[in-house]
Amino acid sequence: MVWKLELVRSDDGVPIERITVCELGEILAPVDLDDVGLDLRTSHRIVCDLQCTVVAVQERALKDKAVQMRQADPSLSLKDYRLRSVQTLFGTLAIRVPRLRRHGSRLPPPCLFRNSARSGTEYHELRSRLGALMSYRVAERLIGDLFPFAVGRASSTTRRQLLRRASRLAADFGRSGPLNRTAANSIDLGIDTTFVRSNTTDGPRHHEVLIGVGTNDSGQALKVGAVISASDTPHELIEKALHELGQAAATQITTFTDGDKMLRGYLKKAGIAEDPILDWQHLSRRVQIAKTTAKGLGWLTNAERRARPLIAKTLERLHWKLWHGDIHGARQAMTRVLKLLEPFDIGRTRAQTVLAAKRLRTAMTKLRDYIEGQSAHLVNYGLRHRQGKPIGTSTTEGLANTLVNQRMNKLQQMRWSAVGAHAVVTVRAHHFNSLESAATALRAVA
Repeated sequence: MVWKLELVRSDDGVPIERITVCELGEILAPVDLDDVGLDLRTSHRIVCDLQCTVVAVQERALKDKAVQMRQADPSLSLKDYRLRSVQTLFGTLAIRVPRLRRHGSRLPPPCLFRNSARSGTEYHELRSRLGALMSYRVAERLIGDLFPFAVGRASSTTRRQLLRRASRLAADFGRSGPLNRTAANSIDLGIDTTFVRSNTTDGPRHHEVLIGVGTNDSGQALKVGAVISASDTPHELIEKALHELGQAAATQITTFTDGDKMLRGYLKKAGIAEDPILDWQHLSRRVQIAKTTAKGLGWLTNAERRARPLIAKTLERLHWKLWHGDIHGARQAMTRVLKLLEPFDIGRTRAQTVLAAKRLRTAMTKLRDYIEGQSAHLVNYGLRHRQGKPIGTSTTEGLANTLVNQRMNKLQQMRWSAVGAHAVVTVRAHHFNSLESAATALRAVA
């Protein structure tokens, strides 16, 4: 007994035509667990045979369509059949496409097969997406393991596909309608920068990467990323992101930065008049550095012993003052910490106490300069938190790991060109946005 796989065309349940795809041979009772079902090689062979059969049916449909067009328009005649070779994930396909010509008219003949590419779009998208998520060589080996009949596998080809897809995504970004068809009432946007190593010997050592996360009142989020040196107008990326999130004239936009003047300049160029709020995560991290340094203070005299717990208590008060946006109280707390550090300056030869005090004084000086420079952008973070409003760009910090560090920085001693890094960041951002959109759609259906 021989089993075979067939395609059956039916009309109202009545079989009209049968096409044999492949023969499976005799299917016996399994004697081992490995005999259950289909192995990988057989599965790939069946899929390839099925695809070739479908292409044969499509080729016949193209021929019938050309005959119908010639019958409807007598000025058309058959010119020839052009053999087209198309590379797919399941092997290389060949299809004969009829070409028509028109007599007695200057009108161009109709085209039955418009695309002139030699590979399918799905093939290109998969290669570019895997090339953005992992190294090019690993991506090619993975495609070879999953789709052994796919041809044209090379790391340089994957890189070219990644660059092309990134350019298409950059051109299409912002052209489509917004994610939220109705105007958003509010949008929260956090932007930050990170760095990747540069491969140029006569240029900068690092490329600066602009990243951001925007969220509207409907809960829809959008991740953006771009290498600043590879983008002529970084502020346009922010404008397009706001458009995708449903920006309107009455939309309230709240922005967060780490205090970088360059980022604030981009926001102003993007048409955001409101001053950005200083990110709480960046501010609290600096306070935490001072608190951790204070824990390393030693003491040898009674003055130092009495000052040590007072410094820790004052730093906790400083943290509380900044959380509630009390700039004046924060200044007083910083002045008191510096005053309490004076006993540690006695006897400079005792390095075990003096060096820790110097480190704490340096941290407090930097924190004071940072707070004085950013005082206009501090708000009552505690009140915003109780009102359910965002207080920082913690999601942006995580985005830096997702878009850049996991592929180009952490444990990856690679050096990048500005164009290559820009392409990877762009494709990765689009991939994660697609995953989040699909998850949102599933939640809406559920």
